[in-house]
Amino acid sequence: MDFLEIAKELLLGIWNEFVYILPFIALGVLLEATIRTLKWHLKIRHALTRFGGLANILATLLGAVSPLCACATLPLVISLLLAGLPLAPAMALLVTSPLMSPAGYTLLNWELGPAWANAVVVCAILFGLFAGYLTMFMRRYGFVEELIFKKTLPEGNFHDPDYPVEELRCDCGKQLSHRVDRCTHSKFLVFLAKFWEGMLKIGKFALLGVVIEVMAVQFLPTEWVSGILEGGGVLPIFALTFATIPMHLQQVTAAAMLYGFVSPEFGDGITLSRGAGIALLVGGPVTALPVMALFIAMFKKRVLALYLAICISGTLLLAFGYRALPFF
Repeated sequence: MDFLEIAKELLLGIWNEFVYILPFIALGVLLEATIRTLKWHLKIRHALTRFGGLANILATLLGAVSPLCACATLPLVISLLLAGLPLAPAMALLVTSPLMSPAGYTLLNWELGPAWANAVVVCAILFGLFAGYLTMFMRRYGFVEELIFKKTLPEGNFHDPDYPVEELRCDCGKQLSHRVDRCTHSKFLVFLAKFWEGMLKIGKFALLGVVIEVMAVQFLPTEWVSGILEGGGVLPIFALTFATIPMHLQQVTAAAMLYGFVSPEFGDGITLSRGAGIALLVGGPVTALPVMALFIAMFKKRVLALYLAICISGTLLLAFGYRALPFF
């Protein structure tokens, strides 16, 4: 098989899989655009600083419906900390938000089935509560809001184009939906703009997952990849958990990657191991190099260490816990 034939086969496989999942990407993005247009997530977010002990639960639930990934959530978390939110619910929100979203649930439900989609929802909620209450416990060891930042951050709005800290400065004002809102004040047009933004964002990560999966099927030994994903032992869980730490692996990317292996139509129709599946679907999204880079720039090293410890231990607990369940 020459180069042109290989390239044609790869492009055809990528196209077929992406077109197949595109309607379900659109459905998930439709839900997210509705939430963003009506600003439900903002209303809940503003209430976080007023709920005391219930803030961990509220932050976890907010994270489970938020359309934000880890990179977008961290600046939000920092702004909430400066507004008076305790570190515990902030950590719960940061951990939960990249694990589940309306688009993520829709894609998971279609690509891997409702059992996997619901399992990841439960894992996201348990992970958020674990992160929140463990961080609350660590307050006695100096993990309090006054001692976590490297330096005092200047007051001001992160959305202000003149905010002095470039790493935290938000450029959302340049987004199409914000420009449409300023020009028209039409909620319907804003909704269409947010839908378009969501399709571009979610679509590119889903496409990336499809490309990785098609390339892996084409060039990697199928037995090797299937062995890791189907493996019921301890090694696949540890391997996937630690391998995904430096990866910027969005949830929709991970789901699209797995779909090509578990789908009888496009892949080998393997049976995804419960432990390995959770390690990839949960461990991948919560850790990303851009997030860790911002942690290093803004927070003291011990806060990054706590975050990584929560991410790794939480992923392992959930993967082994789901693997050990006698049902499902």
